[in-house]
Amino acid sequence: MYGMNKSKLRIVPHDEAWKDEFSAERGRIKAALADSSVIIEHIGSTAIPSVCAKPILDIAILCGAKGLDTVAEALAKLGYEYRGGFDDESGHFYAVLEKDNIRYCQAHIYTKANADWHLKLKFRDCLRQNAELAREYNDYKLELAKKLSGKSEYARIKSNWVDSFILKVL
Repeated sequence: MYGMNKSKLRIVPHDEAWKDEFSAERGRIKAALADSSVIIEHIGSTAIPSVCAKPILDIAILCGAKGLDTVAEALAKLGYEYRGGFDDESGHFYAVLEKDNIRYCQAHIYTKANADWHLKLKFRDCLRQNAELAREYNDYKLELAKKLSGKSEYARIKSNWVDSFILKVL
């Protein structure tokens, strides 16, 4: 099962059920959309079988500029809160699915397949295929989580590892 209290940092061992839970969530989103050209990908640590993760499904949605309003409306009907632009990144938007202070899903919505879209997919695919890098990332995350209690600080510092990873594979 997935979902995490928004105010607490919790890293758990990988759960094989996350793959099926993502498939179910993708199915819900696809059913709410009339546009079959929208691409929905499972990203983040819950998408990497050997890596511990915060039990929140990270979803990347590629919809095109004309599809943004349609995706935002469909997500809202499914209970997501659309939050608009993400970190001032052009063409990158954000929505979350939360109930009773528990976050279940984070949706990164892209209006074009920009560099960030491709990096998220490459990151996932590289760690799925390279057990050594996945183990290094997992160990780093676990050590970091032992030292920190705040999710935002954890995410900020963890991004340093991700940045160094990107330099290794590009």
